[in-house]
Amino acid sequence: MDLSERFARHIAASGLLDGARNVVVACSGGGDSTALLLLLHDWVKEQDLPIVAMHVHHGLRGTPGEEDALAVEHLARTLGVPFVLRPVDVPANRRKGESLEAAARRLRYAALLSLAAELGPGTLVATGHTRDDQAETVLLNLHRHAGRTRGGIRERREDGVVRPLLLFPREELRALLAARCFAFREDETNENERLLRNRIRRRDLPALEEAFPGSAARLARAGEAWSRRLSELDRRIDAALAAAGAPLAGPWPREIFEALGPETAGRLLVRAARERGAIPGRRQVMRVTGRLLSGETRIAESLAGLRISADARAVRLAFRPRPPARLAP
Repeated sequence: MDLSERFARHIAASGLLDGARNVVVACSGGGDSTALLLLLHDWVKEQDLPIVAMHVHHGLRGTPGEEDALAVEHLARTLGVPFVLRPVDVPANRRKGESLEAAARRLRYAALLSLAAELGPGTLVATGHTRDDQAETVLLNLHRHAGRTRGGIRERREDGVVRPLLLFPREELRALLAARCFAFREDETNENERLLRNRIRRRDLPALEEAFPGSAARLARAGEAWSRRLSELDRRIDAALAAAGAPLAGPWPREIFEALGPETAGRLLVRAARERGAIPGRRQVMRVTGRLLSGETRIAESLAGLRISADARAVRLAFRPRPPARLAP
C-alpha cells in the first residue's frame, strides 16, 4: 500500500476532515508542506472538497523568501489548485519580549485563519507537521518546561487547524516527493543550531535514535497520548462552561472548579491565561488551584503577571493594574 493510499485511509478513519467545506493548505515550499499539498490533492480528487494553497511571506529572508513564494505558486498551478499569497510584517508586529520565530508563527497562523474566515464556516487550515515534528516538540517541551507542558502537537485544534501528517515520518514524505519528481525548497535557517528546535532536530534526536532505535516513534506516540489527554480536559472544560453560561475569559462560578477537580481546573486557568498572552508555570497553577479547591472564601493571587481573585461565589482573572507613572520633578 503506497503512502497516498495510507494517507487517504487515515483521513477517512480519523474523521479529521469530516464536515469540511474548504481546506486552506499552509505551504511554505518545504518538503513537508509540499508533500501535504500533493497528498491532499490526490485525496480530494475523489471528494467534493475544494482546497486552496496558501503561502505566508514573512519578509525575513530576502531573495530566498521571494523564491519560496514563487515555488509554491508554481506548484499550485502545476496541480491546478488556487493559490493565495499573504505577506506579513513580522518586525513591525513583534511584541515586546517575543522572539522573531514566535512572532512569525503567531502572524502566520493569524493570516491562515483570516483566509479561512473569509472562505466561510466549515473551512479548515491544514499544516504539514509530521511525526518527526511531534517527537521534536516532546523533547523541546521537556527541555523548556521540565514537565510543566507535556502536550505534543495536537492533530486538531479548536480553531480549525488540523495536522493530517502527524502519523507519517519525514523520511517517507521525502521518498514520495522523490518518486514523483517534485522539488521542494530548503530553508537555510533550519541549519542554525543556535535555535533550540534546530539543535534537537539535527543533533539530539538523531543521537537518541542511534543509541535507542525507535526513540523518535515512541516520543511521537507519547506526544499523541498527552495531546489526547489535553483534548479530553478541554472538552470537559467547554462542557462545564457551556452549562454554566460562563465564558473562557471568566468570571467563573466557584462551583465550576469544585466540579472539575484539580487537573481540569488547572487546565482552565492555563487556557484562560494564555488567552491573555500569559504562560503560567506549573507550580503557580498548582498553588492557585489548590487554594481554589480548599474552601477558602477570599483569595488574591498572581498568575504569570495576571491577577486572580475569588470569593465564595466567583473566580476572576484579570490583568494586574499598572503602577502610576512617577513624574520627575
